[in-house]
This record gives sequence, C-alpha cells and structure tokens, in this order.
Amino acid sequence: MHKLNKFQITALVFLSFLIIGLGVYANSFNNEFFWDDDDSIVNNSYIKSFKYLPNYFSENLIAGTGQTTNYWRPVLLISFAFDYQLFNLNPAGFHVHNTVLHIISACLAFLLLYKLTKKSFILSFLPSLFFLIHPLQTEAITYVAGRADPLSTVFSLSTLILYLCLREKKSIKYLLFSLLAFLLGLMTKEQVILLPLLVALIELFIFFSKKNWKQSLKYLTPFFLISIIYFILRITILNFNDILAGPEYLDSYSSSLGVRLLTFTWVINKYFSLLFAPFNLHMAYEVDPVTSLFSWPVLIFLTLMALIIFVSLKVWKNSTKLGSLVAFGFLWFFIILLPRTNIIKINRPMYEHWLYLPMLGFFLALTALTILLLKKVKKEAYKKIIHYILIAVIIIFSIYLSYLTINRNKDWKNPITFYEKNLNYTPESFIQRNNLGMAYAEKNRHEEAIKEYQRAIAISDTYPQVHYNLGNSLVALNKINEAKKEYFKAIEISPAFVLPYQNLFSIYLKNDQKKETLSLLEKLQENTNQSTYNSIAWKIFLHFKDYKSAINSLETLNKIYPNNLELNNLLLQLKLEASSVNKVN
Repeated sequence: MHKLNKFQITALVFLSFLIIGLGVYANSFNNEFFWDDDDSIVNNSYIKSFKYLPNYFSENLIAGTGQTTNYWRPVLLISFAFDYQLFNLNPAGFHVHNTVLHIISACLAFLLLYKLTKKSFILSFLPSLFFLIHPLQTEAITYVAGRADPLSTVFSLSTLILYLCLREKKSIKYLLFSLLAFLLGLMTKEQVILLPLLVALIELFIFFSKKNWKQSLKYLTPFFLISIIYFILRITILNFNDILAGPEYLDSYSSSLGVRLLTFTWVINKYFSLLFAPFNLHMAYEVDPVTSLFSWPVLIFLTLMALIIFVSLKVWKNSTKLGSLVAFGFLWFFIILLPRTNIIKINRPMYEHWLYLPMLGFFLALTALTILLLKKVKKEAYKKIIHYILIAVIIIFSIYLSYLTINRNKDWKNPITFYEKNLNYTPESFIQRNNLGMAYAEKNRHEEAIKEYQRAIAISDTYPQVHYNLGNSLVALNKINEAKKEYFKAIEISPAFVLPYQNLFSIYLKNDQKKETLSLLEKLQENTNQSTYNSIAWKIFLHFKDYKSAINSLETLNKIYPNNLELNNLLLQLKLEASSVNKVN
C-alpha cells in the first residue's frame, strides 16, 4: 500500500477540515446581525469606506458609531470593511468569512502540532478536529462580532509556525515574518500580548539547552519587547476609556483581588465541564463571587490542579516525548487563560469564547495522555480492544460535538430567539434586556421593547444606550416629551455619547427651536472631538441660514481631512450658495 507523504497528508486533512467546517457551520450563514454586531458593523460608519482607514489605527473599535470602547483592533476593522465592500450589510458573507477563518485556524493548528509532535498524525489531527467542531466555538464563529478570536488565532498560529521554521532553518526572514504575524495579531485582539509566553514555551520544550541559553534569549527578546511596547501604548496613547479599570461587575468581585482569584476557580471548573459536556450554552454568564477559601469550587479546583500537576510531572519524567506534550498542552491552556484570572481587573468573570485558543492545548494534553496510557497496556489482546473502544469513543464524541454545534447555531438565528433563550439563564442581565428591547423595536414591537428597556434600567442604571433606545421607542409611539427626558438622561450618564444629541437635534429642528438647539450644540462641543462636533454643527448652522458658521465648521473639517474630495465639493457648494444669498440680500 502506497504511503502518503507529508504534502498528501496535509492536503487530505485540509480538505476534510473544509468539508467538516462548512458542514457544521452552514446552517449559521443565514443568521442575522445582533448585539455587538450593531456597533462593530451595522452602525459603524468607519467600515463603510476605506477613507477612514487612518482612523482604524488611531481610534477605538466603535468610534465610527460615536461611542467609546477600550478595544483597539484596526486589523479587525479592516476585515469588516473588506466584507462590507463585498457584501454590503448582507450577514451571510460575514458569516462565511468567519467560518473560513475558523477552518484556516484549524488547518494551522494541525500544521503547528504536526511540527511540534514530529509528524504524529493522531496528536495533530484529533486536537485540531475537536477545536474545529466544538460548540463552545460558536460564540466566536456564529456570532459575527466574535471574529477577533479566529482572526487573531490565524495570526497567532502563523507566528508560532514561522518561529519553528526560524529555529529549524536559522533564516532571518522567518523571524521577520513571525514578528509581522505577531504584530497583526496584536492589532486584532488584545489577548495576543501573551503570545511570547507560548513562543517561550516552544523554545523551552524543544530547543532550549543550558549551553545555548543566550541563543534562546536572542530569539525570544524581540517578541517580549514588542509586547512591552504594545502594553505601554495601550495604557497611554491608545487608552480610550481607562483600560485597567475594567468593566463594572458586582462590588464584592470588582473590589477584591482575593475574591476575583477565588471566583476564577469556579470559572475553571465550569470550563472543564463544558469541554466535555457543552450543554446549556449562553453568553454573559452571571457568576456569583466565591468568597471562601474552603468553598467547594476552590476545593475542586485545587484537587484538579494537584492531579494535573502530578500527572504532568510523572509522565514527563517517565516518557520524554508524550509526557512533555501533556505538560506542554496543559501549560498552553493555562497561559492563554491567565488574563481571565482578573489579577488586573479587565474583564467580566466568564465568557465561552475565552476557550477558543486554550481548547487546542487542552485537547493536545488529553490526546497525548490517552496515547501514553494506552502504551502502558502490556497485553496485545487488551490493547487491541481498548484501541477499538477509543476509536468508537472518538467517533461518537465527534458526532456529538458536531450535532451540538449545528444545534447551537440555531440559537444565534436572530436576536429575539437568542436573547429570549439567554434570559432563561440570566434573567438579571441588563445588557441582554436592553438588546432584546432593541430586537423588539426592530420589528416595531415598541410596547414590548419599552418594557425590556425599563427592566434593564431597574436592574442597573449605568448604561446610556438603554435610555437612548428607550427614547427611540417613545418617539416611535409619538411620546416626544418622555423621549427627550430619556435622551438627556443618556447624555447625563455619558456626555460624550453622540447619538442622543443627534436625536434631540432632530426634535428641536423639526420644531424650529433655535435657542434649545444652540444650547445643546454648545454642550456637544464641550464633550466631543472637533471632527464629530463640526460634522454635526455645519448642518445645524445651515438649517438656521447661518452660512458663516456653517462654512467655518466645514473648513475645520477640511483641515482634519484635507484629501476628502466629497468634503471639498460640499464646502465649495456651500460657499457658492452663501455668495448667492448675500447678492440677493
């Protein structure tokens, strides 16, 4: 029988991943946009034209909606802009792109593990397959705004593969390409800042020797240096909203490092259970803080960690290759989850998509450990039976994961389906109450929308968008005075939030209320940047026939965007109109 070469094996794996990946995610292609898709894509003016490309690198992810977030992800914005040029706002194209990126990530995972395991097909194929089909991945794939995970993983795995090429072939071009992939990853998702630790892990397990430690340091230094520079930039120049303050959560969790670490033990236990039994999946888990060192989550976590450390050390000591892969996989898993401990409070306690890349390390460790245990069986007859049982278990587990993924895709079909299901698990999630209200409003079910917004406000009145959305539904029901109160409340919570200003301007201009309009315009000027202010101000001045002020606003914009042909033509047209009016007068 003809033995397949490396190229043929790789081609067959890639083809199988393509077929399996498309088969598992095909029923998600007609799903709608919702949740963060609205801010990242639907309402984001920046992705709708590449003329805003410089803004991708100097502003936050959702600056194109007039809002602020701590995410700085220019490469992610470029990918959304690319899709917009091809598909406009047809979500199918965006969903296909996400799925393709996920399949590419699985293929790169296979390539990386194939090199790391010295061409072991099983150790490369199984972890990559489980990575591809696991339903936990839907939060990163079926949800369009989750693209940061697969896209950054493409760059991260490319970085590691190129680093292996560098160490094997000693060519500087691989170092440059590896660093470039790393930089692109950093500009896609913040978590990539930890990638040098994985590079160091590869160096430690495969190439490091005491005699050549200086050589290892030489190769690792540029990766750590880039991470340090990136971190400094993100807490200074590219710090849009106090990135180190973290999101608001329960006071007992946010205010205590000890509570955050203890709570992480519950999160890890939950992650382990979801890796094997991914049932009742949903976003925005409401995690109760763990406050006692002697609580059951802590005790279970300590038991699991003791077991993992004991097994890893024992198999590493007794079996060089497979044992080291067990330790390598578990270290991969925990290194990438390191920020999720919230030692520095930057996140909520738990999201499913945080397992996107860690999952690969976990299944590598599990596969290597299983093979190692199988090798311990001495009798061939027993070994053969166990071998067939394992094949059956792998096939059943793969079908089971694929089925759950296909089923989970249905939960993401449209926002109403998604939020109604999620709220069964987290009824006190004010964010999802707000988002369900938005979904109802989109279908002109404004009475239901208002009830959801009011429930969201009752749970937590810290989110200006809820008042803005409530105002919009009140306007739709012609309750203008009530709507104005909600818009002002949104501005009170977040004075830089532009959207409620715009809706108030529409109300005032419709009634020709000049005094109120100009007063609000002054408030906007105090709380936003020149570009945003003047892009709104010139239209208001023109409404009141104040051509001089309108022209001044456009000239200011023209200085900010000197190469904008549309803006230049608009300014010229306005000057001609002003000149014509002056002649008549």
